[in-house]
Amino acid sequence: MSDRMSTEREVRDLKGLIGDKNVFDDPEILAAYAADDSFVKPRQPRMVVKARTKEEVVKVVQYANEHKIAVTPRSSRVSFYGAGIPAQGGMIIDLTEMNRILEIDDRARLVKVEPGVTTEQVQDELARHGLMMQLPLCSHPKKSVLTSAMEREPMLIPKDEHYETMVNVEIVLSSGEIFYTGTAGYKGFKMGAAQEFFIPSTRLFVGAQGTFGIITESNLKVVHTPAMDKLLFIPFNKLEDVASPIRKIQWRMMGNECLVLDALNFATIIADDDKDIAALRDELPPWTLIFCSSAPARFPEEKIAYEEEALREIGKEYDFDVRETLAGAPGLRRKLLPILRKPWSKSTYWKYRYSGACTDLFFMAPIERIAEFTAAVDSIAADHAFPTGDIGRYFQPVYRGNAIYCHYSFNWCGGNGKDRERMKSLFLDASEKLISQGAFFSSLYGPWADMMYRRTGKYAEVLKVVKDVFDPNHIMNPGKLCF
Repeated sequence: MSDRMSTEREVRDLKGLIGDKNVFDDPEILAAYAADDSFVKPRQPRMVVKARTKEEVVKVVQYANEHKIAVTPRSSRVSFYGAGIPAQGGMIIDLTEMNRILEIDDRARLVKVEPGVTTEQVQDELARHGLMMQLPLCSHPKKSVLTSAMEREPMLIPKDEHYETMVNVEIVLSSGEIFYTGTAGYKGFKMGAAQEFFIPSTRLFVGAQGTFGIITESNLKVVHTPAMDKLLFIPFNKLEDVASPIRKIQWRMMGNECLVLDALNFATIIADDDKDIAALRDELPPWTLIFCSSAPARFPEEKIAYEEEALREIGKEYDFDVRETLAGAPGLRRKLLPILRKPWSKSTYWKYRYSGACTDLFFMAPIERIAEFTAAVDSIAADHAFPTGDIGRYFQPVYRGNAIYCHYSFNWCGGNGKDRERMKSLFLDASEKLISQGAFFSSLYGPWADMMYRRTGKYAEVLKVVKDVFDPNHIMNPGKLCF
């Protein structure tokens, strides 16, 4: 049977399983799922299946497993790094319409969501309950909050309890069986049941990007909205002066949000109009540490006063000023905190405001090496004739300042011509050199996967063994091994 005839039969069978309106093989629809804004090689699926319930996911996965069809799940309506590109064709299973917020537990500080729930949707609903989700910096409003948790995107509050927000999951394995982790298992777990399994640990599936199965429900951590907040700003002229104060602040377990932005990223985030970004960048300090002291309803003034006093003591030790605003940015405290605590709300996503396109390079590193890695990025960019003034830089302490997330945004004009090839060459060269210098890339998509697994053969072998256990026919997001 030809490939086309085989695809037609599979589409017909799947329509019989979950309905005519949920299965697509129209070329225009398939093309929309073939690529994203990354340099990962495009690949068109043979079909797209939209699942709206767990039961539909089970039926589709069982059919795919029986007929050995590659399945690539997608939960987000946006994609930037190649995670959802079907490396071996097959089918895309689109989960964006599984978008119910199933439960909010104020006392336990948990929200139960389906995979298609967006950051915008969950934050708006939680606000009605006096709660909020910890989000990455200016998260895209159409990004799945579950995908963000799976990818371990660093949160703006660098406390250990916020680093991994996924508590437990319900996951459909490649066989169609349902698997539970943590307390999620107690709801449906039945002794001796053939179709339901339970394991204590959720970490096995965090970052897996569907390589072991498809998560259909998850409990995520939330926090109570503070009764009082105070934003403070610490400007620096040299990046090498930033690491020690951050470590000291975090070791003293002070504050909530704590991050560092360069002038370009800061201006891009707070500018009222795109055309104001360049002028505002020139007004802002080269580097700004943003610190937010937050307090619950009980004695909030005392807590914030204590933390501000402690911050100023650290400032005397390391010779920096603590400011309540910055020159050139009137009303900054009032404007910035809502931006940090909600998904991006302006029509143009913030990373595209400055020049129209953006390529991101991000990794984990020891906090004391941020200046060294930044100098390396600037040097590589200069070698490729890329203006270093068009690189936005963001640093997020994690694990109480014991490590730092380094994020470099290369702002360029976009397109598919020579500029794209030059940007791709820079991206690949920078990635290779930074990995060789000790940068840890944990989001292993596209070329990053090849670069990292080439250096960690034993680790890749172990992942393949685990993959064989959960997905013996290798239908789940094949071509990817991502923890």
